[in-house]
Amino acid sequence: MISTSLLQKLQQKLSPQQIQLMKLLQLPTFALEQRIKEEIERNPTLEEDESDKNEDSQEEENNLENDVFGDMEMFPSDDDNISYKNNDNYEKLDKNQLFISETTFHEDLISQLQLKPITEKQMLIGLELIGNIDDAGYLNRFIPSIVDDFLFRHNLEVSIKEIEDVLSIIQNFEPIGVGARDLQECLLIQLNKKTKTKEILLAKKIINRYFEYFKKKQYNIILQRIECSEEELQNAIEEIIKLNPKPGNSLSTQTDESISIIPDFNIWQINGKIEFQLNSFSKNKLKTNKYYENLLKNISDSKTTHDKETISFLKEKLESANIFIDALNRRNDTLSLIMKAIINYQKEFFLEGDIQKLKPMRLIDIADKIDMDISTISRVVSNKYAQTHFGVFKLKDFFSNFMINDIGQQVSTDKIKNEIVLAIEAEDKANPYTDDQLVEILKSKGYSIARRTISKYRETLNIPVARLRKTVY
Repeated sequence: MISTSLLQKLQQKLSPQQIQLMKLLQLPTFALEQRIKEEIERNPTLEEDESDKNEDSQEEENNLENDVFGDMEMFPSDDDNISYKNNDNYEKLDKNQLFISETTFHEDLISQLQLKPITEKQMLIGLELIGNIDDAGYLNRFIPSIVDDFLFRHNLEVSIKEIEDVLSIIQNFEPIGVGARDLQECLLIQLNKKTKTKEILLAKKIINRYFEYFKKKQYNIILQRIECSEEELQNAIEEIIKLNPKPGNSLSTQTDESISIIPDFNIWQINGKIEFQLNSFSKNKLKTNKYYENLLKNISDSKTTHDKETISFLKEKLESANIFIDALNRRNDTLSLIMKAIINYQKEFFLEGDIQKLKPMRLIDIADKIDMDISTISRVVSNKYAQTHFGVFKLKDFFSNFMINDIGQQVSTDKIKNEIVLAIEAEDKANPYTDDQLVEILKSKGYSIARRTISKYRETLNIPVARLRKTVY
């Protein structure tokens, strides 16, 4: 028997404006300028608005004439102030500290993603995943949590399988090993790309089944459990050692000692007040081309097939141009709002430039203050830089989790990690501290931390266990 039923289902799709905004939020200044140029080349109805530029040029010319001919003096005296109207974006900028950056790690991943023949939904998932990949190349958020992010933040239903499918695409990107959830998966991804020789197959078996023994360098136990000779085991281990444990860092390595970047924000202080501006090297705003707007109006009443095709084309391009302009403006507003919240939260640090003045601050803290999604905050701070009067910082440097010490104060986890580093640097290398001993040392300083937390922090700092730090004189 055929039966019919009525089913109600709430589902929200992201608008083209939201999709465009999400893409632009991820881009730093240099990549944004490239993106704007690409959009202008691709869309004939989009162009730069040069009216402001012409007005500025005329004003400069008038000022110059007044200065030279009004006073009739070849050289002004020391008391004279001859000022020219500069681009607002350069007023507070130290030109000596500006460099053009190469393509960054996250930009490269996004570029590779955009080349894939995937759906819009998969593109959104991919951007979300890339936004949660750290500088070392690892996915630093659990997939079920990303599912929740889409559901509660975007009201978009995404399954674990859909995310894992897109993640598998990203894990085939360069550099090999990117997108792994842990070191074991990272090494396996790289081994799977290699020619299946006897050594590689044995290396995969070691990582798959005996990874814990491998990490602790307990090769004798591995040899007992695998039917192979010592030479074969040694060859397999050598293949593993050749792999890159931090694939993300391979793209950020430069032969030059300094890292060339363009800061996304310029921050300075005047009389104890912190000021900032969003950096943009585009002199002109964008607008839609008047010729194409008028052309659309003139032929909109035509009934011919040719004109209908032209109308459809012009409408599509003009709508796309307006969406891009709107998303660009919203990006600027969003970045400014978030930077303002960060400065207010970390005011002492921006006034004094003392790293010890950085307060514990999480993405959720800023998200709550300005009523935005945490995923939006994550996109904005990812791969962005701020130029201050005491140096250039990643926006991520202003964020850190916290714990409560023995007297009830919030303490940044960065401070805890620094205490671990100091303790290990001062240890007797012939008898290094175990994690249990580090627990007691930190406890004596007022930080009650579990042993597993010490172990986790030590691993994130790339500090080996005590047994491997021991030095025999």
